[in-house]
Amino acid sequence: MSFTDEVKHELIRYENQTFKERKSEFAALLRITGSISIINKKLSVQLKLNYGDLARLIYRWLKNNYQLELEIIVRKNTTLKKEQYYELNLPPQDGIDELLADLGIFDKDRGLDFSIKPEFLQADSSGRAYLRGLFIGGGSINHPRSGYHLEFRCEHYAQAKDLIKLLSLFDISAKMVDHKDRYMVYLKDFESITKLLNLIGAQQSQLKMEDTKILREIKNDVNRKLNFETANLDKTVEAAMRQIEDIELIEQEIGLINLTSSLQEIARLRMKNPYASIKELGEKLDPPLSKSGVNHRLRRLHKKAEKIRGNN
Repeated sequence: MSFTDEVKHELIRYENQTFKERKSEFAALLRITGSISIINKKLSVQLKLNYGDLARLIYRWLKNNYQLELEIIVRKNTTLKKEQYYELNLPPQDGIDELLADLGIFDKDRGLDFSIKPEFLQADSSGRAYLRGLFIGGGSINHPRSGYHLEFRCEHYAQAKDLIKLLSLFDISAKMVDHKDRYMVYLKDFESITKLLNLIGAQQSQLKMEDTKILREIKNDVNRKLNFETANLDKTVEAAMRQIEDIELIEQEIGLINLTSSLQEIARLRMKNPYASIKELGEKLDPPLSKSGVNHRLRRLHKKAEKIRGNN
């Protein structure tokens, strides 16, 4: 199951909604998934739904509140990855025009209205329900492991424009792009997406996004530290190899025995401990020597080696 499906199933299970909130949610769903026909001078409605629990939810709500004749048909899906989808049909009958008018979708005088009904275009529970319905019907979201992107698919410009306005009422800034005769309203930042999920009732999905983000940040932090430590280890090994080359050259040309006792001591210690750090070398001396003291002795050895190279 995709992350989008997980979010939508969580929203479908969202409970304790008032009649007004359900009406707002259904108005948005019908906008995205529905079609309206005129048969024998009467209106009919058809919704194409991807989830059986959603089809049953709408069926019960319409039956309980509008007493309309309804039917659900299960169909095989030959084009999408989903195995089947559900058609919820309201055949031509009296009462459909009143339902569509109540939802702000159709008016006998003005015809179809593609904007969001002012009743739902509010920063309240009705506005949140409308956003919930829009996402269930035509929303998608990336899995948080692959980045942050949430979008709504809108069929008409007026609807997309009103959707951006509705989101702004909740202090969420969205953008719109025209894509293949449709309008995509989208969010691409973590804070806006998690805020929206919380608003529409997908708190479990919100927590999953936040947990994934925390794990990603921990992993990145660990990788940064490992890279830093690896880089430091590489530098330590490279420096040690140069120091050993200097010591071998001095041994070959003039002999370590001709060095001062302090330089002989650090030279022989370095040869015995080729991978030790400067700090570790200092701790092995008797008495122990600071890092700056060890570095000072190694620099003196380097100068002697460079002098030999120059003479050669």
